[in-house]
Amino acid sequence: MTQTIPIPENRVFSFDSVQLSLDPDEHPWVSAEHSAIASNWARDQIERPWLFNGTVLLHRGLQLEDGVIAGTSHRAPYAALRWLVDGATRADVWHLFGSPLILTADGAVLLIRMAAKTANPGKVYAPAGSLDESDICNGAVDVLGGILREAMEETGLDLSGAEAENRFLAWRNAWLVAVFRRFRLAETADVLVSRMREHIRTDPEQEIADVVVVRRPRDLGPTAPPYMQAMIDFHFAAAELNSGWQTGGLR
Repeated sequence: MTQTIPIPENRVFSFDSVQLSLDPDEHPWVSAEHSAIASNWARDQIERPWLFNGTVLLHRGLQLEDGVIAGTSHRAPYAALRWLVDGATRADVWHLFGSPLILTADGAVLLIRMAAKTANPGKVYAPAGSLDESDICNGAVDVLGGILREAMEETGLDLSGAEAENRFLAWRNAWLVAVFRRFRLAETADVLVSRMREHIRTDPEQEIADVVVVRRPRDLGPTAPPYMQAMIDFHFAAAELNSGWQTGGLR
């Protein structure tokens, strides 16, 4: 029997897959908020003139059904996401994005600190970014592909051959849904950090300031967003309970 439930809030939960179909029409919320989006973007351009109003994917109708987060995706200007973040009235509009949790052979989690000239200066979190055009495949949205893409773009690490957990993890608050998959690499933190820093040094985008090595929740620091703190707390709590990803294979 199919069981459809709201997506849980303010706790980390596991699930099987994400199924987002693409609707080529404009998101109804974006249509209704055109004026407010434009006004907010004009303010953004004064305060953060380096931001680029590219195309991202916003969603509607998200729900959890038999282990699957399903919904509909629409192309939208980045300005619409900025308005959603800055305080738009709640509606059926969602920002779902994916992140890899990169685990090292010696038990650390590798995160990144964002550079000054970004939308989130100084914030510490796993490689992440909005789903966009490059994540659309045959009329659907490839969230796992987006996770691998972000890892490559922001860290230079190819996670496609890494040991990966079978299921996804997610944390939701209101319209934001952060989706994670844990990947474990065979190298130690020192080796991987050196590779990541070289990538950051030569990356023409210069969006990443540095790598942050987390070996316990208190290493995360005060600039991590709530979803990242929740994921790190969950991850290390599971380690203390000798979960499968720590003692002999991700599951």
